[in-house]
Amino acid sequence: MLGNIIVLLIIAAMLAGAIAKIVIDKRNGVKCSGCSCRSYACPSKNACSIELFDSSGEQSS
Repeated sequence: MLGNIIVLLIIAAMLAGAIAKIVIDKRNGVKCSGCSCRSYACPSKNACSIELFDSSGEQSS
């Protein structure tokens, strides 16, 4: 019983952290909070300056 409560608290903490991150990013004007470029004008992940590589090691477009 105690194990179930601990797991539930961990999941609730993770969910609360994710929601808090989204709210803070939106207040700071970040358009896409999941984008790794952290650009305020980033319309999509394709506009980021980070180079992406596929599984063969070649640069993808």
